[in-house]
Amino acid sequence: MKRHQSLAISATPLSASTKILYGLLAVVCIVIGLIGLLIPIIPGVLFLLGALYLIGKISTRVKGWSDRQPGLQRMHGRLEGLRHVSVVDRLKVVGLTCFELTLRGFERGVVLLRRALRR
Repeated sequence: MKRHQSLAISATPLSASTKILYGLLAVVCIVIGLIGLLIPIIPGVLFLLGALYLIGKISTRVKGWSDRQPGLQRMHGRLEGLRHVSVVDRLKVVGLTCFELTLRGFERGVVLLRRALRR
């Protein structure tokens, strides 16, 4: 297996208010992610990965660790590709993605419920 290069990109330091906002969003993502692990309708792993990304924006240690994980490098690349997109457009993309994944979760729940009722 070939070793991937780090996706670390030099950026300007974040302000204290931005770090607090990222931290609060990460906590929200962790809570939703943990709920999602218990309820199969909500994509819990997606929210936990989002929390990891947000914490990586705050902590260089977490960012370095996640950059060394081959499975996370693709996710980091995609999210870093949105750097030049406005915040409003990023929120639209995130909101629509979460909505789509929630609908897929509901659809999967309905399929599982139908299977269970047929037995």
